[in-house]
Amino acid sequence: MKNLTNISIPVILTISLVLLLNTGSSTIYGQIIGQTNQTNQTSGQNTTEQAQQQLDQADQQIQQAQQQKDQAQQQLLQANQTQQEQQTNQSSKQQDPEMNEKLLNYTNAAILALNDDNTRAAQDSLVQIQNALINASGKQVVVVPAPAISSPSDDDDGDSG
Repeated sequence: MKNLTNISIPVILTISLVLLLNTGSSTIYGQIIGQTNQTNQTSGQNTTEQAQQQLDQADQQIQQAQQQKDQAQQQLLQANQTQQEQQTNQSSKQQDPEMNEKLLNYTNAAILALNDDNTRAAQDSLVQIQNALINASGKQVVVVPAPAISSPSDDDDGDSG
């Protein structure tokens, strides 16, 4: 609006001066009117281009805001996952007191059996400890028997004595 005012005031003043000085020449008057129309059309085009530029800038700002929103949502999801993992870790660290008692009882039984040279009872206690730990983990576990994982060098050491 300011641009239109800045352009129209000098044009009006120019037209007025020309009319006052050349009252008898109608062709000059027609030329001035034609120039005024061209100026108004150019001004309208500039306004349209400016509006288009502003619209493009607004679109870019909307896209940036959308990207920031998406990033914030991703960060929120990551934070939630981290919080859930921490809660899971804390709950797994806070074992059931009954489970702790069972494990202590099994280890005590294994120690007493080993002190009495009762390897069968010690082995049974260790199996019970292993089963209790598997159940507490809540995951599927494949148990490999001890003889299957013993190395040949262990057998050689016992026979060469």
